[in-house]
Amino acid sequence: MSKMEATPEVESEVEWASEKKSSLYNWAFRTGKILLERFEELYGTDKAEKRMYTHILTLRSEELPSRFRRQLVNLIVEAKLEDVSFPLEIREERSWSIDEYYRYSTAILAGLHDALRVFGNKNGGKRKGGDQDA
Repeated sequence: MSKMEATPEVESEVEWASEKKSSLYNWAFRTGKILLERFEELYGTDKAEKRMYTHILTLRSEELPSRFRRQLVNLIVEAKLEDVSFPLEIREERSWSIDEYYRYSTAILAGLHDALRVFGNKNGGKRKGGDQDA
């Protein structure tokens, strides 16, 4: 077998990782939309976008997996979202490996960012800088 061919174990591991990333992305996107609706109720449209963007930047700046998870939980608790449950990857008590941290945090940040982008487009794209990343 050449080095370029993937073994069934590797293929299933790649598929599993892809499914996990996708499910976390979908969860983060849905949760981001709910957060933005809640922030809009509490602070108005402009401040909702700014608040969410600030939370995304805070999450992105976390260098440790446990602090990332803690900040994510704090965000949801702050908004008092009763209809959001946490995925197993966030709830479980075991530590994330570095690879898991990068995969999971990337999927979560992408989902939250896309929710913010959709919210901004729905509300006329009021955030300065449009869809550009910081």
